[in-house]
Amino acid sequence: MAGNPGRQGPAVKILHLINTLAAGGAEIHLLALCREMKRRGIEVIVAGMREKGLASRLLRPDFEALGIRVFSLGSNSRYDARFLPDLVDLVRAERPDILHSHLPRADLAAAWVRFRVRDVTWVSSVHDIHGSFWSSRWSLPLLKAAWRWPDRLIAISHAVRDWLIGEMRVPGDRVQAIHYGLEVSQVDRGIEDMRVKWKLVGRPIIGALARVEPRKGHDRLIRAMPAIVRRVPGSVLVIAGPDWEGHSAQLQALIDALGMRENVRLLGFQSDVASLLHSIDVFAFATHAEGFGLVLLEAMAASRPVVATRIAPLTEIVEDGVTGFLIDPNREEGFGERIADLLRSPERAREMGRRGRARVEETFTVHRMVDRTLAAYEEALRRSATRMRLRATG
Repeated sequence: MAGNPGRQGPAVKILHLINTLAAGGAEIHLLALCREMKRRGIEVIVAGMREKGLASRLLRPDFEALGIRVFSLGSNSRYDARFLPDLVDLVRAERPDILHSHLPRADLAAAWVRFRVRDVTWVSSVHDIHGSFWSSRWSLPLLKAAWRWPDRLIAISHAVRDWLIGEMRVPGDRVQAIHYGLEVSQVDRGIEDMRVKWKLVGRPIIGALARVEPRKGHDRLIRAMPAIVRRVPGSVLVIAGPDWEGHSAQLQALIDALGMRENVRLLGFQSDVASLLHSIDVFAFATHAEGFGLVLLEAMAASRPVVATRIAPLTEIVEDGVTGFLIDPNREEGFGERIADLLRSPERAREMGRRGRARVEETFTVHRMVDRTLAAYEEALRRSATRMRLRATG
């Protein structure tokens, strides 16, 4: 990939801009992306806007352990724009070949950079379909305008791409879908048997891993537990994830109302995702809406069968009846039925888990993700060069 001819140093330099470096789907994706780019000799630097007041583990040490420089812009409120001059100065000082933004607030900041630094080549990754569950949907008109400016838009799923084109009116030739990729080896390292820690040895365990918020559908799984326990006595649902909005209190009230205190546990944020996934029997994901579903890849890489909502883009990940089951969102009882079926058929569950891991290894690799991302960078650089020539000729 051709670099910036006016800059001394490595041939290619990427500046990634993201809202925070708190562990989450987009942030873990960025870490995998940067790790593989670094292996390929590409210089990457990362700028995060917020570091304080976050419920998840910060990934900054993970990036720095790879030799990646990380800048904190010190903007700890979504309404704080005082960091924008510092961001412009950073871009001018580093002169990256690509400014790659991730998540809406970073996209709006990158649009401001484009306004001030016209020759920057800008790529935006859109990590979600921002609908009724999004707390900042008021900003969609701003994003709709901003997303017409990047030299290339990367949608993390075909569902996100369809939404950008259909509802956000982004020209189809400007956006492409690139799925998340996963290094399976990352899910196999340092495994601890969490069943011992949880004092659940010998009991069937269903695992759910996602932020504790209404959109993730944890209440669906809790309501399914009485039926599951009747069919598979002793079953336990463990729900792990940070709670940024205080939703855990509502879930605990539901657990108590159903008499499921012995069968449902709210674990809070868990840093050791790999051990958690290897310690469960079935992974459940009852989300109402999603941009991709990286956690499904992680569960499949851990050879666990998955039961998830039949919605796009989860239909791009799970092969129904092969690597797990997809449940009609209008038929919630399906979660209880399919989870109980898998718990009662351990050999079938293991076979689905094996097939799930094979699917990740064949289809959702970091190598494929980075190959396609670098191709998107090439296209962005071509578009940027054309844009600057047209601007120069008036």
